[in-house]
Amino acid sequence: MENLAYKTADHQFRANDEYAQGKYDITTRWLSSRVQPGQRLLNVGCGGGEYNATAHAMGLEVVACEPERHAYELAADAVPDGVRVLQCGLLELPQHTEAADYLVMHDVLEHIEDDVAAVDVVHALLKPGATAVISVPAYQWLFGHHDVQLGHYRRYTRGSLRALFRERFTIEASRYYGAALIPVALYYSRLSKKTYPVGAASRGIVHSMMRAVCQFEARVPMPAGTSVLLRVRRT
Repeated sequence: MENLAYKTADHQFRANDEYAQGKYDITTRWLSSRVQPGQRLLNVGCGGGEYNATAHAMGLEVVACEPERHAYELAADAVPDGVRVLQCGLLELPQHTEAADYLVMHDVLEHIEDDVAAVDVVHALLKPGATAVISVPAYQWLFGHHDVQLGHYRRYTRGSLRALFRERFTIEASRYYGAALIPVALYYSRLSKKTYPVGAASRGIVHSMMRAVCQFEARVPMPAGTSVLLRVRRT
């Protein structure tokens, strides 16, 4: 069972989270070279809406969705012109929008019990030849307190995520991110079953160190990490 208070705090932290920003930076670099004005992007499970403005600044029409009420309200309050935010999840989204040119899904798939069905919905939401970028938490042996509180069903490896999408999509790129944070996740979430020290990571020298590490790892792929990112094209 997910902890809604924990999820709310996690959504609120994302606005200043250098780790999340690193994933957004990877996503933007993977998409920006192919974006054309007037194309549509679906931001599935948009949380507090941090990536909506970034996608809109790329010249994209953005349709975002978020099922969790408090996060939806955060995203709706911060919505820029040219962005539409819906209160629904991935499985309900086809009822509310047409197929798009791009889809991003940051840390959503692990919340859905039937991830095979979720991949089918991603396929249905994209035009032929369209691109999706997916991020998920890495390594089941890191599954711990943080995952339980957020209502995760599983974590992935680079290989298992690629295998999940391979039948319906062309795999274009995949990588790990967050190698330096593996000891943090292992100690706090898996072994100690404690909440991550997000307060310390939001200010001072710790925040500066986090920014430097996350910006470096966003640029330089590592052989391991706490997240996996995947870029696929609907064939």
